Amino acid sequence: MPTITARQAAARWGVREATARRILAPLEAIGRDLETGAKLYDQDAADAARTSQPGRGARADLTATTLPDEQVDRLLADDTIPVAHRALWSFLRDGHARIGDVLSMDVRDVDPDEGVAQLDHPKLETDPRRIPISDRTAKLVREAAADRDAGPLIAGDRERPVTREAAARFARTAAGASIHSFRPKPHTAGERGES
Repeated sequence: MPTITARQAAARWGVREATARRILAPLEAIGRDLETGAKLYDQDAADAARTSQPGRGARADLTATTLPDEQVDRLLADDTIPVAHRALWSFLRDGHARIGDVLSMDVRDVDPDEGVAQLDHPKLETDPRRIPISDRTAKLVREAAADRDAGPLIAGDRERPVTREAAARFARTAAGASIHSFRPKPHTAGERGES
């Protein structure tokens, strides 16, 4: 019978170790790894526990339909929408960064002339730290940064960072859609480990 530890399960499922431990919690350990002392679980039972979890992607806001290109183009060109939100939406449409990645960026993390952005803490170790940005995103980033050489890239009033909740609420109000709808394709269970 194959066995698995929480760390091995996390790697197998593409989730954090804490998530794997939560999934494995209802199972009874069948022993301990002699080398590390980690609890061992029946691998088939562990995989079944993983399958039975609602998992990522079950939330309606994460399974939102992608906005059509024409609608996104209209929204990104609309000067009545604050440029910080349009820059965020354009980053998401590029498809290389998650919402949390963009909201945590500093002005210094983006080089619009080179067409790249730097991620300080990618969600997964396998995710790139430097990501490409489109010309449209670079243009909006320049506007969002204005003359600032430091501080949050996606800033609201008084140059305070825009929160995830505020960004999601604004997307629903201004675009009539989930913020996840700006991604180039809908999120599905297990896609890139998004939370």
